[in-house]
Amino acid sequence: MTAGQAESAPTRRKVSDTLACPRCGTPGLLTALYPHEWHGRSGQVVRGYKEAVLCADCDRGEEAAQGVIELVDTQGQIGLENAELFIRRAVTWVERARGREPDDAVLADEEQRWRSGVL
Repeated sequence: MTAGQAESAPTRRKVSDTLACPRCGTPGLLTALYPHEWHGRSGQVVRGYKEAVLCADCDRGEEAAQGVIELVDTQGQIGLENAELFIRRAVTWVERARGREPDDAVLADEEQRWRSGVL
């Protein structure tokens, strides 16, 4: 495996590693960890990972998330009979999550609450 292959290799996680929703604190349905890169102050590329948590409450109604939520809601668990459908829907959700950009107003509010000791 080359260095480039190692950087793009998917990271495996157990289902039990699903995180709580960072927006509301309830247990997430699915956590995706995916490669991410940005340019640091020096202009150098910094490589790392981002996480996205699928929340049945916060993400309900968002088209890509809804497909996964409905499948989990109606099936209860993912088995061999619906694994392919789950994978297609989960990939669609992750691709949508990857394209999200932070909301500057929400970040500023969170920073203010953190500085004031509320968080």
